[in-house]
Amino acid sequence: DAEKKKVGGFLSELMRCSTVQGFLHVSLHPRGREELLCSIKNNPTFSSCPSSARASLNSSYEGQALSSLPRNEQSLLLSTRTQKRLSGYGFINVGLPPASPSEREVFPVEQGSTLFLIACYQRYSCPYVWVRSDHERLVRMSGSQGQGKQDNPLKLQTTSRWLETVVHPWDILGEVIQLCMEPCPSNPFAVDFDYFEHLPMDECILASGAMANFLRKVLLTRHHSYDHKVSEDLRRILQLHF
Repeated sequence: DAEKKKVGGFLSELMRCSTVQGFLHVSLHPRGREELLCSIKNNPTFSSCPSSARASLNSSYEGQALSSLPRNEQSLLLSTRTQKRLSGYGFINVGLPPASPSEREVFPVEQGSTLFLIACYQRYSCPYVWVRSDHERLVRMSGSQGQGKQDNPLKLQTTSRWLETVVHPWDILGEVIQLCMEPCPSNPFAVDFDYFEHLPMDECILASGAMANFLRKVLLTRHHSYDHKVSEDLRRILQLHF
């Protein structure tokens, strides 16, 4: 039916996104067909970057104000009541947990980064995002240090629009990057050109082609405030590719 087709299309895009490397702010790591791990930098240090990456960083943060972290859980996490309503399993007291709890996460977390899980499980028929590390930095928990709430999915504008419109993995990823990073980047998909310039030629051709395809889809599927910066990076990556 239409719902299964929509989920299938999202999962196909999610799998293709997982192969794209060379972003300045995030690294992507596939985990099966339904899950994508995203390691997002918290607040990149300008002085530790190569000159080409530092130039991209300066452009990426241009005119951005500092965000306020951590945020209140009520504004950032789906409540238990909402989860039970959305999951369809509220009658047996089940919300929207990920396939495995965050306390069992085995993926190594990069220093100065936060790990997120984007997943679209068939049983939920909708994508959600969970924080997998450093919850306290991002979310100000209430009650007993937020016991039992670490595996509540994030309350995002993109995932909340799933039933109303077409949502792509890059829509969700862009929102999560801007949510996590401080200061908030004006271009969540800024390209690390230093990464590409140091790849062997055959690897650079493949990697730059994947990046160009990703950036093109970002521009074609929806309007974003950062489209002009994505366009600039797309032009430069195409020059590298050809």
